Amino acid sequence: MMPEIAFSALHPEVVSALRAAGWAPGRKVATAAWVEPLVCEGHVVSPLAEAVLASLGGLVIQPVAGGEPRFSNGEPFSVDPLAAGAGQRELGREVETVLGGSYFPIAEWLSYSSVFLEAGGRMVACGLGWIWELGGTFEEGLELAVRAHRPLVCLHADPGLDPWP
Repeated sequence: MMPEIAFSALHPEVVSALRAAGWAPGRKVATAAWVEPLVCEGHVVSPLAEAVLASLGGLVIQPVAGGEPRFSNGEPFSVDPLAAGAGQRELGREVETVLGGSYFPIAEWLSYSSVFLEAGGRMVACGLGWIWELGGTFEEGLELAVRAHRPLVCLHADPGLDPWP
């Protein structure tokens, strides 16, 4: 049985952005075209990641606010796990080593960062040597990606990089 995503708990602005992107309650799309190639590369899909992709896969969700002064949030949250994870298994391993857990790529976000979802729900964005916390749950992470309503927190910076922001 697939986990339920708490769409009803999302801020109304996020629900509006989802609807504008083509989402509706009960939306279910096939996930095999995304999941199978990534599993072949060594990524491990969780029931939660599969549920997120079934509900939101293929959508491009526009931000509802620029985010200033927290951080600039002018790019969409694109639920495309292949764009985020194809050829990125090493990045996934790095996230798993640094943070622990099992992470699956689900989206691209700011500056083409790869967004990974942990089997327990934690969502992070990675790229250019940084790992950022989006949320402890998928819903929290989606809200930050769409609303930029709280600061973006850097969890890890590669050697030689200062944490950003």
